Amino acid sequence: MNMPFQLSLDFTAVIVRIPRSPIRSTICAGATLVTLGGICLPAVEWAERRGLKWQTVKMRRLRGDTWSDALAPELRRSTFMSGWKLHG
Repeated sequence: MNMPFQLSLDFTAVIVRIPRSPIRSTICAGATLVTLGGICLPAVEWAERRGLKWQTVKMRRLRGDTWSDALAPELRRSTFMSGWKLHG
């Protein structure tokens, strides 16, 4: 005859989270001197002159863009939804 059995969970285990260091092979400090068109300025000043928020330039750099691409004032084309179609 099979006897019913009871399952139990042990919640006393200690969960240790080991922080990982971010992978950042690009330099994106605002004070970094960037030369574009023969003119050398801090990156933050380039962003301001081109009408970009520093956070935008910083995120573009962290995603792997060059300084000239990150400081391009035009909006970048996103391919995230390029294959999506609306019903209708």
